[in-house]
Formats: sequence, C-alpha cells, structure tokens
Amino acid sequence: MKKWLRAALIMAVVGAAATGAYLYFRPSNVSAQATVTTARVTRGTIASYVSAVGNLEAHRSVDLSFGQSGTVQTIDVQLGGEVKAGDVLAELDTTELELQLRSAEVSLKNAQLNLAEAQTPATEADIATARAAYESAQATYDDLAAGPSATELAVAQASVASAQAAYNSAVAAANAGDSSLASAAANLEKARLTLQEAQGAYDRVSWRGDVAASSQAAALQTATIDYNTAKASYESTAATSGTDTASKVASALASLRSAQANLADLKNQTTEADLASARAAVLAAQEELDTLLAGPDATAVAQARNSVETAQINLEQVKLQLEGARIVAPFDGVITAVNITVGESASGAAFTLADLNNLEIVVSMAETDVNQIQSGQDVEITLDAVADLTLHGAVSQVAPAGTQSSGVVTYPVTVALTEANESARAGMTANLNIILSQRENVLTVPNKYVKTAKGQKVVTINTGGTQVQVPVEVGLTDDTHTEIVSGLNEGDTVVSVSTASSSTASTETQMRSGGGMMGGMLGGGMPGGAPPGR
Repeated sequence: MKKWLRAALIMAVVGAAATGAYLYFRPSNVSAQATVTTARVTRGTIASYVSAVGNLEAHRSVDLSFGQSGTVQTIDVQLGGEVKAGDVLAELDTTELELQLRSAEVSLKNAQLNLAEAQTPATEADIATARAAYESAQATYDDLAAGPSATELAVAQASVASAQAAYNSAVAAANAGDSSLASAAANLEKARLTLQEAQGAYDRVSWRGDVAASSQAAALQTATIDYNTAKASYESTAATSGTDTASKVASALASLRSAQANLADLKNQTTEADLASARAAVLAAQEELDTLLAGPDATAVAQARNSVETAQINLEQVKLQLEGARIVAPFDGVITAVNITVGESASGAAFTLADLNNLEIVVSMAETDVNQIQSGQDVEITLDAVADLTLHGAVSQVAPAGTQSSGVVTYPVTVALTEANESARAGMTANLNIILSQRENVLTVPNKYVKTAKGQKVVTINTGGTQVQVPVEVGLTDDTHTEIVSGLNEGDTVVSVSTASSSTASTETQMRSGGGMMGGMLGGGMPGGAPPGR
C-alpha cells in the first residue's frame, strides 16, 4: 500500500513540474497554435572557428630580369608555360662576352705560369751557367784593365821595325828606277803617320759624349782625307812605273800597315768606355748569380700571386656577366607574364614566374582574434567562383606585428592550401574558416533545443511521454549544433516548442538573445560558426 502511495506521489510531483515548466516557458501572449519539434542526442564532430575573406595567390611569385644589358637573342618559353627550376628562359647575344672570356682565361694561364716560374728555385745547371758567365765577365774585365804585356808589345814593335825596313828597301829600289814613285811613296808614308797620330788622339777621347764635336774628331777627319789623297796619288804613279817594282813596294807597304795596326791595337785596345762596359757586365753577372743562389724572391712571388688573383677576378667577372646574359628559373612554376621580344634591347622585368601549385591566402585578422590563431591550425576554404567546393588548408604564418589603418589594427595571417584542385586559380575570392578548436565523437544537439533559464543552460527532453526541462553543461557551439558535456545521454529525445506568430516574442527567442558572430563560446563565450559544407 505504501509503495503505491509513494509512486502516486512521485507521479503527481512530476506532473506538477511539467505543468509549471510549460507555464513558465509558454509565450506571454499566445496568438497561434504551438509547434513542437523533437530531435535525438547524437554523437558527432563540432568546431569553433573565426572567419575571414581573402584572395588566392601564388606562394611564390617573382619578376625575372637579365643581369645586364644586351640584345635578346632567344626566348625559350611562352605565356602560361610550365618550367622547372634551372630551365633557361631566355638569353642575350653573348658573342663579345665569349671573346672576353677566352681572353681572361689566357691571361689567367699566363699569370699562373709566371707565378710557377717565380716560385721555382734555380737548378744546379742554372747556377753553374751563371757562375761561368760571371767568371768570364770578370776575366774579360781583368784583361782589359791590365792592358798588353811587355812581351806582346816587344813582338809587335819588332814586327813594325821589320816591315818598315822591308818597305824602305822596296822604296829605295823603286827610287833607283823612278824618282816620281819614290816621292809619292814618301808622301803616302807621311800621310799615314799623320792619320795614325790623329786616330790615337781620337781614341783617347772617344768615351766622351761630345767626341763628335771635338778637335780630335776634326783632325782625324782631315788626316783621313789627306791619307786617301796620298794613297790615290801613289797608286796612280805606281801603275805607270815598272810592274815588278810597284808590286814589291805595295806588298811591303801592306805588311808594314798590318804590323803597325797590330801595334796600335795593343797600345790603344782599352778605353774608359771599354772598362765601364766590362765592369757593368761583371756586376750584372754577379747579380744574376746571387739571385739564383738566394732562391725565389719573396717580392716577385707575391707580385706574381697578386697577378694570378687579379686575373682570376677578371675571369669570374666575365663569367658573372655571361650568367647575367641569361634568365634561369629559380623554382618550378608557370610563366604568368612575358615582356621581351627577340632582337630588342633587354630592360626591366622580362618574365613573371609564379608557383601556382602552392596557393595561399593572406587575410587581415582583427587584434581581438589574432591571439587565438596559431601556425598549423586547420582551415576550411570555399570559393565564390566555384560552388559546392570545400578546400582544406592550414595556417602557415601569423605576422608578429600588426598594421594600422584608420585607427584599426590588423595582423596579416597566411593560410596555405594543403590540397590541389584545378578549379582553384590565383586571384579567386576565398572564404576562410580558421578552426580554433574541434571536438570529435561528442554529444551534440541542434542549437535551437538549448535554452537559457535564469543563467542556466537547459534542454527539454521527452521522458515517457512527459516533457521535462533538465539543466545541461555545454561546450563548443557552431552555427547548427551545440556540444553537450553533461546532462544528457546519447539517444535522448529533446523537445522544442515554438509558435507560428512573429508578433509575440517567444520563450525560445528570448533565451537566445545576446548571440552574434562571436557567440558559441565554451559555456556561451568561444567564437563559433559552422564550417563550410557542414
């Protein structure tokens, strides 16, 4: 009996509670029939996000130019063409540069040879040759400085005396037969002696720089003319005299001249100029020998090394100019602009190259949202130009500093597409939902079934045909669903009562006041919204 009474009492309490809830939440002025809808508590995925709008653009886009001026010779790509990193896109006429390259290569080789020569020590054979040259030069100088020996002079003087006696005898014999020839011979001998004296006087001053203008030079010239005149007179007279006699006189005279010339050479063979020249030869040979004995000269080696470096720099400069005479793709991409023509002078940007396989969107986020955004967060993307297409991406960069415009501070955030789609093109308008938080396999109910009563989130459930309002703890909220952390079980039926009239505020709309773009936070505060395509 007591059990029956207890059950009846419980039923009465539940009925009273349901009646009170209905009276509490019913419209203040019901002007139409109430509509009751139901839904089940299910498990699913729910996320909170912030939204932004931007445009698709290439991850990398660069204007490419030649490194120097010149005439365009070849263009190897066309607008819209795909290229790989390292592909040659265009070249200038490099005829002159190629000649400069060859010249620079030859100059470098010569400089390297000179350096090798400067660094190479002298061989024993080189040193021996240099020593022999020095000794020879020294011996020559010593001979010149010492002059002729007494024996050499005596022999030469004896030869002159003998030749003079033979000549005198021949002349005397000729005189006996022809006095004219004797007179011509005497004149010739006198002229010869005068010429010999003039020659000796000239030789003694021949080292002087003004010797040509000296009196000795004038005297030598006069004596030479007189001698040639006497010689011609003698030869003419001898020709008309007896042939045998004239021949003997001429032979004797030739022998005398030879002996006299030998004696003169001995006496006058060394001049100051000769000694100076021999002394210079000794010094040069000594310097050469000393250089070889000392080994490679440090200064010469340094200079030769500098020459090699200079030649290397010149060569590298020409190579750089050759590299600048062609344009090479720095990365894989598509040619989006061609601004040159074959035969024209190159100037400015020749091509624009873009990496269209890696698209991204740069959006400006408000300072109130940027602290919730981090690199790596997933992003769902829709395009205005392509219906029913949802792309996926990820935050790749969040700018550390913001920009200010008209008093509003925003921060550039870069989102990179993580999947390729041929419908997505650079320049298209993109709508982004940056997912801040996401929960999977959680209990969810449609948003309209979650109400607020006296600061508490509540849901009306259908239990045994009776509608009961229960408090719940909510988590994430998007545009369509709310996460139920506690208070409901999977499979529970939730109930929503609404009216068709719009002139009277309903309990449902009163409970959802205060929502907006930043609604849907944990417990009512986190940013929320439905990802595209949900």
